[in-house]
Amino acid sequence: MGTSDSAPLIRACWLSWLAVQTLDQAKVLKALGLTEVRETAWTDGVALIDEVAHDEEEPFATVVVTPPMQGWTLVVGPYFGLPYPQQTRHITDLCQELSAHFGRAQLFFHSEQNDGEAWLIAERGRILRRWISEYPALPLGEPFGVERRLLDAYGITGKPEDLDPNSDLAGDWAATWGDCWATTVAEESSINPTTAAADTGSSSSMLVAAAPALG
Repeated sequence: MGTSDSAPLIRACWLSWLAVQTLDQAKVLKALGLTEVRETAWTDGVALIDEVAHDEEEPFATVVVTPPMQGWTLVVGPYFGLPYPQQTRHITDLCQELSAHFGRAQLFFHSEQNDGEAWLIAERGRILRRWISEYPALPLGEPFGVERRLLDAYGITGKPEDLDPNSDLAGDWAATWGDCWATTVAEESSINPTTAAADTGSSSSMLVAAAPALG
């Protein structure tokens, strides 16, 4: 059965996750090259997610894989954090490849410490949008969906990365990232793990795995 109403939601001070549109955990594990896979209870998995986010020695070594959630499988951990410079290029390429295989794959980073927001939306091998608030020189694609609507509401007709950084508009947008959090984008584009539980009828356990080392 799925997680109960009392089960904790996924939270972390710095929450990074990959969302792949599939119910098949095994295929995701294989595609990512995850090893040392073991099962853990949902509650323990949620606690581990926050623990790994605070790991200063080996933050990219461990990931947590959810059971299906609204048709998506999530893989959570700093390994998938777009704002971490040592990870950005690798996981961007990886997400693009996954989208070619599974149809849709996305990356998100949300900070409860006001340290920035990031997302990457890929479909069928093509990156539609990448935005990393801490690195406005690294955008890809065009704003769409909630990001586009909020830009319009701020009177920004183009892209935030094209704004004069000294302008009032740029200052207003950067002050709150336009209230456009990664969780807001995820809510519209796939699934917001901070508000969602496992699919009804799916296992309520998570998987813990070792992530592959980068070159």
